[in-house]
Amino acid sequence: MTIRYRAASGLLVLGALLGLGSAAVAAGGVNQATADNLISYVNSQGLACMSCHGVTEKKIGPAWVDVAKKYQGDPKARSEVAQRIEKGGSGIWGQTPMPPGMANHEQSEALAKMILELADK
Repeated sequence: MTIRYRAASGLLVLGALLGLGSAAVAAGGVNQATADNLISYVNSQGLACMSCHGVTEKKIGPAWVDVAKKYQGDPKARSEVAQRIEKGGSGIWGQTPMPPGMANHEQSEALAKMILELADK
């Protein structure tokens, strides 16, 4: 008998077998406290980030946890991510451009810091 399932479903089943809550597994290695702080910051600043980005799911732009994982261990990551948030661009995550000016310099720095802290180490 062959059992086929999507990876995410397999993780949920594995989590259930191990006695983990589905939220812990569904988060996929996300630092939940940082995710909560990030969402709160975005909302308090009136930013539209969540229209295009999810914490764990790709929307128009990449999932923030994927950004965190891509740049893990890169000493230039914070400045590169902050610059991308502030000035926009395309080509790293696909052809859909991120428009410039979605956040000011201070906001971009704060967002980059929190995004990069999302991935559990």
